[in-house]
Order: sequence, then structure tokens, then C-alpha cells
Amino acid sequence: MIALLLALAVTKQTVCFVTTSDERKEVEAVCPVEGTRFKAYEVVTTNPWGGRDYDNCPHALKTTPLEYWVWVCPTCHFAGRKKDFDAKLTDEEKRALSAHLKPALAIPKGTKQTDIPGHVKFDLLAQTAQLRKAPPEQAAVAWLGASWSARQQGAIDFADFDEWDQLKGVYGLNKTPMEIDLKKNRTDYDLDAARKVEKDLEAKKYERGVNRVLARYLVTFLHRKHGENVDALRWLAEVEKVKGENSIVDDAAVKMRASIDLERVYQRKAIDAYVAAIESKTLEKRTPGVAYMIGELFRRLGERDSALSWYQTALEKAEGDDFKKRISDQKAKAEKP
Repeated sequence: MIALLLALAVTKQTVCFVTTSDERKEVEAVCPVEGTRFKAYEVVTTNPWGGRDYDNCPHALKTTPLEYWVWVCPTCHFAGRKKDFDAKLTDEEKRALSAHLKPALAIPKGTKQTDIPGHVKFDLLAQTAQLRKAPPEQAAVAWLGASWSARQQGAIDFADFDEWDQLKGVYGLNKTPMEIDLKKNRTDYDLDAARKVEKDLEAKKYERGVNRVLARYLVTFLHRKHGENVDALRWLAEVEKVKGENSIVDDAAVKMRASIDLERVYQRKAIDAYVAAIESKTLEKRTPGVAYMIGELFRRLGERDSALSWYQTALEKAEGDDFKKRISDQKAKAEKP
């Protein structure tokens, strides 16, 4: 399994039956660069019931703990996980970090961790890795995290919107994990639902009333939620054709399109860093996992030929039937016109 390389080393998680909330505790962090003390949040427990996408993006159900995995010093912008704030830095590292960290958005001194967007945190984590001269795959994993954060924040659900909840219920999207199958990947369940909505739209089922807009947004939302942005953009164009019929959907569509652009910026950064990792020839047995990830990111960017080439590289080097099947399944998706 390639998760150890591709996923961030997160705080130990325990699941209390089918919990749909996080438990976080406030802790005091001390910046190892210049000593700033600030409050951060450590995720103690969360849940895995929101699915796991095939670029390894984890989803919790009804919450987004991802943005709490990385802490950022609000003074110098050093970024790391909990263990990184206990690290001893050399004077050379401190000088480099103090001079060259550049947040994607302004972070005024004293900004609370909850007010720093997740993609900004992960981007700074990647910059920190580069300035500390870490292996390039560390920056790649951090930029992958930035893309995941943009994805999760860009899939805008609607609270307290009765018609929206009713429409989701038609496709079983309000079911609990126990009502579906605790062993089923929620990502697959959601994308199956998206295909059902697509068929109903193609059959002209939703051409009148509020569902004319909501059904188009629902299929867009489901693809966007799981980073299937080629399909999300195709349906987002359909949502934009009915602009003006629902202001809530209009606002969400604007934010969703911007979030896709942002996710793609970080996916390209991750690809470049993963390619550098392979070229460094230090990955050894992990090369198939990285090649798979590069292929998967290119697929999500809509760059079919590059995706197929990297999937093939992964297949040629992969070991284990389960991993080979995963590569083949994703490669087959890229092969479809």
C-alpha cells in the first residue's frame, strides 16, 4: 500500500463507532525558528466515513479535520506538524526560513490558526521542506495536501436548504455509513450517485422548478467533492447556463470554479516535485507509488496522454495484485474518451 508515502503522517486517529465529529484539543506551540508562542489545535479523534479518493485524499463525514493537521507560526510562517515544532533547527535553516517563506495569502502577526486557510498552511509546509533541503517528495506530499484542502473547501454544501436535502435524499446521499456499508468507500458511493443524477438530467427529469438548478449543481458538487474536476467543470458549465435562477447556487458556483483553479495549481506543483523525486533516484521501491500518483494527478488535470504514460510506468514497476488492479482501474478511466 502506498499510503505511507502519499498521505501525510497525521495525528493518531481513533474512531468511536460511527462518529461524525472531531475531537480537537487546544495546545500551546512554540516556533522553533524565533520562539513565538501561539495556540494551535491537535486532532485527537476523527472519522474516516467520508471516503478516500484515488489520489489518497481522505474525507471525514460532516467535518474537515485536514486543515488542522498543519500548524503555522503567525510571525515567521514556519509550518509543520506537531513533531516539527519540537525539532532543533540549525542556524542556517533558521536564517533561510526567516528570509524566504512566502504565504499564498497575507497572514498578519497574531493571526489565529483557524483563520489561516488549509491550502496556505500546506503550501508553507512545502516551502519549509524545500528550505530545509528535505527530499523533494516531502514538498510533493505537502502540495498534494494543499490541493486536497482546496478541494474540500470548494465543494460547497448547503445547510438549512430543505429542497437541497430532499434532492440529496432521492439519491441516498443522506444515509449514514451503517445504512450504506461500513466497508464501502464513500467516494465510490458518491460518484455512483453522480452518474445517476447525470442520467436523470439527460432524460430531462429536472427541467422545471428549483430542482432545475439544484440537480445540475448536485452532480457538479459530487464530482467536485472528490476531485473529479474534468467532470465537475463540464457540469459547472451547465450550472452557469442557468445563472440567475438561484442566487445561493450562483455564489457557490463562482467559489467552486475558483477552488478548482487553485487545486490545479497545487497539483502541478506536486507533479513537479514528484518528478524531481523520481529523477533523484532515492525512492527505490517507492517509485511505482509515485509514478501512479503522477498519473492520477495528470488524469485529474485532464491531460490524458501524460496520465497514461505514468500509469504504464507504475504498472511496469508495481508489485502486488491489489496495487496493480488499482493502477489498471484508474488507467482505464483515463483511456475513456
